[in-house]
Amino acid sequence: MKKEFPSAVDGWLATVLIGAPIVVVTFGGFMLTKSIAAGVITIFTGVLVGGIMAAFAIPCVYTLTDEYLKIKSGVIEDDIRLKKIRKAEKSGSAWSAPTLSLRRVKIALEDGSRVISPKDRDGFISDLTALLSREKEANQSV
Repeated sequence: MKKEFPSAVDGWLATVLIGAPIVVVTFGGFMLTKSIAAGVITIFTGVLVGGIMAAFAIPCVYTLTDEYLKIKSGVIEDDIRLKKIRKAEKSGSAWSAPTLSLRRVKIALEDGSRVISPKDRDGFISDLTALLSREKEANQSV
């Protein structure tokens, strides 16, 4: 089994992530009339910050397989073995996480937790719970 769950995206967060670099680049354009160096530096900074944010946020997808929960947020990837997962529950935590929404799912692990934001939270929790049950049954029958 392999099922992908794209991240939910809050409109206000997308506006901030896309808008901030655009505002900086636009400001840099206006600054070009006063000082070419300052304008170029400001534009470069806006493009750089926008590129870095995109590199760490796009794509943001969570994949369930028979053995792993794979979290991909841009260039960051985290593979979590299902046997390390204790439970999954809805959360509204604002802690920093590979998510583009505050409608989140907290994944409790043996050694900590992860917070993600699948678009279909209920479907994700249901599928993960089913996989965890299957994993638990397989371990008990061995």
